[in-house]
Amino acid sequence: MPTTTALGLIGVFLSLPAWAVFLRGVVRVYRHVSAGQDLPGRAKHPGHRLWRMLREVFGHATMLNKPWVGAAHWLVMLGFLFGSLVWFEGYIQSFHPAGGWPLLHDWAVYRFVEEVLAIGTVVGIVFLIGVRLSLGHRRRESRFFGSQAGAARLIEVIVLVEGLGMLAVKSAALASFPASDIHPIADFLSRHIAALLPSSPVLVSVFALVKLLMGMLFLVTVGLNLTWGVAWHRFLAFFTIFFRRHPDGRKTLGGLNPMVSRGKELTVDSITEEDVPGVGRLGDASWKMLLDASTCTECGRCQELCPAWNTGKPLSPKLLMTDIRNASFLLNPEDELGIDPDVLWSCTNCGACVDQCPVDIEHIDHVADLRRFSVLQEAEFPSELGDMFRNLETKSNPWGRNNRERRSWIDEARRDGLEVPIFGEDVTDFSDTEFLFWVGCAGAFDEAGRRTTRAVVELLHTAGVKFAVLASGESCTGDPARRAGNEILFQMLADEAITTLNGVFEGVPEHQRTIITTCPHCLNTLMNEYPDFGGHYHVLHHTQLLNRLVRDGRLTPVPRGPENRRPITYHDPCFLGRHNKIFDPPRELLGVTGLELREMDRTRNEAFCCGAGGARMFMEEKIGTRINEFRTEQALATGAEEIAVGCPFCNVMMTNGAHGRAPVRDVALMLRDAISDDDGNLPHPHEPSFLEPPVRRELPLHPAPARGERGGRGGRGAQHHAPAQTPSGAPAPGGAVPPGAATPPAPGGSAPTPPGAATPPGAATPPGAATPPAPGAPTLPGAATPPAPGSATPPAPGGSAPMPPAPGTAAPSAPGAPTPPGSATPPAPGSSAPTPPGAATPPAPGIATPPAPGASVPTPPGSATPPAPGSSAPIPPGGATPPGAATPPAPGGSAPTPPAPGTATPPAPGTATPPAPGTATPPTPPTPPAPPAPPPSPRAED
Repeated sequence: MPTTTALGLIGVFLSLPAWAVFLRGVVRVYRHVSAGQDLPGRAKHPGHRLWRMLREVFGHATMLNKPWVGAAHWLVMLGFLFGSLVWFEGYIQSFHPAGGWPLLHDWAVYRFVEEVLAIGTVVGIVFLIGVRLSLGHRRRESRFFGSQAGAARLIEVIVLVEGLGMLAVKSAALASFPASDIHPIADFLSRHIAALLPSSPVLVSVFALVKLLMGMLFLVTVGLNLTWGVAWHRFLAFFTIFFRRHPDGRKTLGGLNPMVSRGKELTVDSITEEDVPGVGRLGDASWKMLLDASTCTECGRCQELCPAWNTGKPLSPKLLMTDIRNASFLLNPEDELGIDPDVLWSCTNCGACVDQCPVDIEHIDHVADLRRFSVLQEAEFPSELGDMFRNLETKSNPWGRNNRERRSWIDEARRDGLEVPIFGEDVTDFSDTEFLFWVGCAGAFDEAGRRTTRAVVELLHTAGVKFAVLASGESCTGDPARRAGNEILFQMLADEAITTLNGVFEGVPEHQRTIITTCPHCLNTLMNEYPDFGGHYHVLHHTQLLNRLVRDGRLTPVPRGPENRRPITYHDPCFLGRHNKIFDPPRELLGVTGLELREMDRTRNEAFCCGAGGARMFMEEKIGTRINEFRTEQALATGAEEIAVGCPFCNVMMTNGAHGRAPVRDVALMLRDAISDDDGNLPHPHEPSFLEPPVRRELPLHPAPARGERGGRGGRGAQHHAPAQTPSGAPAPGGAVPPGAATPPAPGGSAPTPPGAATPPGAATPPGAATPPAPGAPTLPGAATPPAPGSATPPAPGGSAPMPPAPGTAAPSAPGAPTPPGSATPPAPGSSAPTPPGAATPPAPGIATPPAPGASVPTPPGSATPPAPGSSAPIPPGGATPPGAATPPAPGGSAPTPPAPGTATPPAPGTATPPAPGTATPPTPPTPPAPPAPPPSPRAED
């Protein structure tokens, strides 16, 4: 038997068990991953996913943030993918040294590609070996700390020998068969190596067998070691990239993945006792979590930038994934995941791990699922979060401040002569407004945040921007609750905020529902998470809008001399920069202020966190160095005299970390100083005007759909507290309201009296109750509704006195049959204005409306409760209506319920209240009744 044939047979026989071991490992990995819980939507848009996957794999965009390492890895990857064709050619060459692939073997292009792949593999792997050796794996500062060093070295040696084997086989063939054509380009290196080798066909077969044996060793190693991510990522990385959450190729940043159990998304409405919120055991893990853990290459890029790991915390995103992988392969699937609580609660959700990962592992989503189980299933979480959850649930802000305090900064601004239009008081609809300024909790309650809010309002006023705020109509977006794992509380807060915002933007197209905010956490939630629940808005950070105002010439910084060009540095907020890729607007604004911007070593996508994200703002930091102090030292190392920020949380954290060594201010405050004169006076404001022409649509003449009927993924927009609706019916003629009856407003509000319609005799508005404005102008909690033109409004307790009507002005009656005295005026169809808190809307008999959970205890009939400060009760044109008169019920309403605080008890049925002396109330024609809408749950503000 020829020697070459014997060598070929050895290669074949050794290959059989090697391939068997490898295929067995593949089956085990597949079964392991496929046993995970299903995730909906991960296979949608396969064409887009395939294209994005190929672009990322062959473009190596994520790897190139370390250019030399990325280029070396790209060469090794190509050598593995396309070099496999050359490796299989070794079976032919071991039997027939002069042979090779038919049609390809003698093709100069194929030989050139073979040459380049072999050289690239050798050069790339040698460089990567050098990087690993230089960084080491024993020091905590090394990104390879905790990685499997032995596994990595073995794989690297195999790859190196494979690359050398490709060159050796080709060079030996050229030396043994000189009659073959040697191409000067296709064989540019191997022909020189061939000159050093003897002419021996057996040597060709030996080299081919060595190449095959190295490949077999790789197959056996991979098949036997399922936890060696450094080997398995060569096969699994394609799937983690293909099945990532966003088919358009975006990193899994911004919004969190929805809470899923047994393949369905869990909402407040749909969760049952059988569902498991989050992941606490291996049996609860999704297949994507198991796939991510199996794919982790242990490259340590995530660990290198993790703020928790770099400040001595036990959390490393890399080690978290390897712990999950080891537990999933080595433990019983019913056992709980062995994740230490200090690891779980050290995460700031900064997104550095996700952004740096070359195989698109979704670390933050996995941390969120682990936290959801710990909070919702086990009720185990840091004690500080208990207070935060309670405050969010009862006060709608994480600090537990009274919601009325949200407007205290407005009162201060107005005392200083600064105009701050409030939606529901100064602005009744969005027809003449372009931007809604979402102030946020920190912007309303934190002292530094209030200064930023005030500066933004001054800049908007100076630029002539048409905007409005909600004042006490705001509530927390729910970001701290969701990031801390309390998904149920987040959905309740999101439902409340979306109901408010959709009411504000009624009649406004989605692309012009523009919100500006100074808080990147609010921005991220409003823009990336609310669309899943039916809230679709165009959200801008305040630096984006201010940057445009400077470009448009509405804000003009005053030129500064060189003596005022002091050095500053800018800290990138994680949820503004890395999560939402807003890097340039703040820097461009700082550039026009005339200050000298000095960048820190770690900025933009690689910026270091301040330590406030992931609800860490509300937890004590007891392990290692404080993250905010670590980041502040990086800022001060630039020699900056002042630190600029674009986030209220960052402002607090950096201020605490600076310890008075340098002031920390928002970019808006620096811009405000730049446009002011030497005495601090702002320039004369521009005439208010739109930046873009508005587009508005007429409101439909039918009730707005309930929250459950609106858009949103999986019906997640449905209200969990809304009672069932019933068909509307005609009100009883002359029907009076039972004593103490009050009905909370429906989503979209109760139907207002049309403009120009007068209040019939005997129908009065109780003191403290507000009459809804015209259709399309919803009134928010705590906001007073301005009176209609020509109407007089009786002062509510604690409210302001109304302006008397002009002499001789009376609301003319509409054409048609007059309304008999004492009869009820039905509401206008299509109305959608909600009634402010403290306003009682009398119900119609039919349905009992239970109080919503968390609502304040209603006041018994007859007890007087003063209304919220600043509330007024306007009524339709036609003059003032004396207190105590009954307001007719809406058809299809609900059964009597106790009145809300601040409302007066209506008279008993059948009692008629005469009109006030001197007021003439002309009759008005009846209008068709409007079908009822379910009332939302009132939020306690006490």
